[in-house]
Amino acid sequence: PARGGLFGRGGGFLGGLAAGFLGAGLLGMLFGGGLFGGLGGLSSILGLIIQIALVVLVVRLAMSWWQRRHTPQAAYANANAGAGQGPQPNYRSGLGGFGFGANSAPLEIKPDDYEAFERLLGEIQTAWSNEDVTKLHTLATPEMVSYFEQDLAQNRSRNVVNKVTNVKLLQGDLAEAWREGETDYATVALRFGLIDKTVDRNTGAVVAGSEQPGEATEIWTFARRPGTGWELSAIQQTN
Repeated sequence: PARGGLFGRGGGFLGGLAAGFLGAGLLGMLFGGGLFGGLGGLSSILGLIIQIALVVLVVRLAMSWWQRRHTPQAAYANANAGAGQGPQPNYRSGLGGFGFGANSAPLEIKPDDYEAFERLLGEIQTAWSNEDVTKLHTLATPEMVSYFEQDLAQNRSRNVVNKVTNVKLLQGDLAEAWREGETDYATVALRFGLIDKTVDRNTGAVVAGSEQPGEATEIWTFARRPGTGWELSAIQQTN
């Protein structure tokens, strides 16, 4: 792909201007003219020092950009399919805590971490289906639980219960993992099979969804503080 930035390939006006400025300065110094050769008074030692400082500054900026461009990206991994039981709510808001760690320290995610993510997928959905807020507090951050409670309250006001069964993780792709302060974060795209239906609280009649298996993909962000395990921090819907 084409590179952007100050000296990016096809970098446009700024890239060409900076490169031309640097080239003109170097050639001018070699032939005695300098960057400001046309200004008579600046051909002194002071003018030469200023020219060298400008060239060094431009070169340092270019080197800094080049190092940032070639810094390894956060790890990307695939979690193979595994089974888990639990329901999946079919509507959730964009949640606080969903972040990107591009400017933070990268974090290595190990097989045990993937197992924890899959386990949380099943346990959180089970607690959601059972409307077990106490259990959700042990699996998710307080902010995340507050969103769950809002959705559960809406279900109660409509006299319905969301039930999701036969949940099976099909694929888990690590999008990003990073550390902010003492807290670890991992964002994972989860694709899983499920049966999702919403039933009348009194009669059990299906009012939404279906008894037929389907698939869902969501992006979950997990957080881990010192001395504790992973917990759900955010969910972003993708379909």
